[in-house]
Amino acid sequence: MGINLNNFLNYKNKDQKMGDFQDLDHLDGVSISTTSGNLYNNKRDDIVLFYFRKGANHASVYTQSKLVSENIKWNLKIKNKKIKALLVNTRNANVFTPNGFDGLRVLADDLSNELTELQKKDEDEPEKVRQKDILFACTGTIGERFPTEKIKSSIPDLIKKIKYTQNKYIWIKAAMGIMTTDQKPKLAMEECNIGNRKVKIYGIAKGSGMIFPNMATTLSFIFTDAAISSSVLRTLLKKNMKL
Repeated sequence: MGINLNNFLNYKNKDQKMGDFQDLDHLDGVSISTTSGNLYNNKRDDIVLFYFRKGANHASVYTQSKLVSENIKWNLKIKNKKIKALLVNTRNANVFTPNGFDGLRVLADDLSNELTELQKKDEDEPEKVRQKDILFACTGTIGERFPTEKIKSSIPDLIKKIKYTQNKYIWIKAAMGIMTTDQKPKLAMEECNIGNRKVKIYGIAKGSGMIFPNMATTLSFIFTDAAISSSVLRTLLKKNMKL
């Protein structure tokens, strides 16, 4: 998987180097893919897929504003304890979009079919990936028509580029792929012991001055290989978010 140099060359902070980041490496349970859907009319990565081939327990918190995006409306309808995929797009926040929710339904249908076929190809005991196994995150401009067709046409490339083993550069690509007005990608990691087992906690985020009001359009994703139930994840998340 190559590094998209356009993402680096477009940085406002030219002093940032990939070597400055912590050594994020492989994390069991998550696979990553990035591509350009030409959402910015250039070749920068602007769509990121996190694929959980065995399923992943999850927990989420969202903006406290009463005005929410169509993808949040979608995600709030997902009641599964485990998910199989998280699809993130930049450039369009999917807010005030007349076609936004229907667009997500189209993408979920296409992505679920593609991932089901991937399961059949790669898994000894393949599982059907359903629309309700997929979460979405959208960030960018509000009030513009959601680019359903551009994102849909990028799904085959995302599937083809899925890497089951990650390294620092793949994590950086993911962090860069979710950027909008950020001046540099944001990544962090930690390792600790739970009992006799070492566990990893990795995180990426985007957002430049977007915390206030009410969490606005900040996106943050935390991944761990620790075996934690969804209910415990929700408790920990809300406690640390002070919600």
